[in-house]
Amino acid sequence: MKFMEKVSKRLAFKILKEVFLRNGNLRIKDKSKVEKFGSQKYKQGFEVRLVAKDEAELERIQTAISCLDLYVAKTYLKGNQIVQPIYGEEIARKFEKIKRKKDLSS
Repeated sequence: MKFMEKVSKRLAFKILKEVFLRNGNLRIKDKSKVEKFGSQKYKQGFEVRLVAKDEAELERIQTAISCLDLYVAKTYLKGNQIVQPIYGEEIARKFEKIKRKKDLSS
């Protein structure tokens, strides 16, 4: 995996935010389902899904993730889209706030 130059954490988060607001998805773990079904049956966690337009944008996204000291998870294809997931509660909660602000302004 070839990364571009490192960028500041502020710029890195801005890059991810722009991609997320364009067409990102968010999954927040449902604690009530964990209590109901147990952690072995309900395995859904915290995930931010960013969809890249092309390989160049995917590289920018991966560089931004790396600059935020987050793990660059395996990219996958969904239909014709390149999806870069980011896992973790802390980052998912940040994007949840962004999504809430977007929904309120719509």
